[in-house]
Amino acid sequence: MTGLLLAAAIVLLSGCAGSTPPQTSTAPEPAAVSPQILHRLVLTSPQGQGSLELRREGETYRGYGGIVVTDNVVGQWRFAYTKTSLEGAGPAPGEWIDGLHALSVIVTNTSSRDVQIDWEHSQFIDPTGQTHRIVHRGVQLNQLPSPMLPSVLAAGATLNEFIFSAGGVRFSAPGRGATTGNAPPFSLWNAPAFFERLTPGAEFSVVLAIRTGDTAVPRTFRFAAVAPPPA
Repeated sequence: MTGLLLAAAIVLLSGCAGSTPPQTSTAPEPAAVSPQILHRLVLTSPQGQGSLELRREGETYRGYGGIVVTDNVVGQWRFAYTKTSLEGAGPAPGEWIDGLHALSVIVTNTSSRDVQIDWEHSQFIDPTGQTHRIVHRGVQLNQLPSPMLPSVLAAGATLNEFIFSAGGVRFSAPGRGATTGNAPPFSLWNAPAFFERLTPGAEFSVVLAIRTGDTAVPRTFRFAAVAPPPA
């Protein structure tokens, strides 16, 4: 009898041991990468309300915020960051950016007269003081050297544009495949990164040749990149 009880206990214990789930090791989850704020862009002249922020989030650059300024001759201006179809080498060695950022410009003509922006005589002035032609939304890149037609903004209308320096914009340059070695080169429109390379302390200007009727009222917007606030 004692032998039967001992055998039953052994069977019961072996059954419990077999039902214990095996221990497995779980791989630790990768740590989240915090976005890196490259700079904040402010309008120093004329003074605007708000700021723009450019962040690097992993392998992507994203713009946030907006700047608003009121002009008693033309109307209200709003600036932001927007992506373009241009590509180019980024700030880091070997980095290639799909969709370089440009400066979005939205202007509402609150005057009682038409406003004309003469793009041909407008300029983009980089931090070194060099002047460049302006690439804007209405420009076909394959006609970049040709004279640019003006934009006419009727009274009460809003114009949605963007501005990018024409310096260095080119075609048939090696693309991502050529820089990474994963694919043969392909043709595309690219340019040196501008806004992605701005560092705190850098300044640039946009000079717009504007007319209301027969009167020239040029507008100069001066921007400065400043360091983000401490975390």
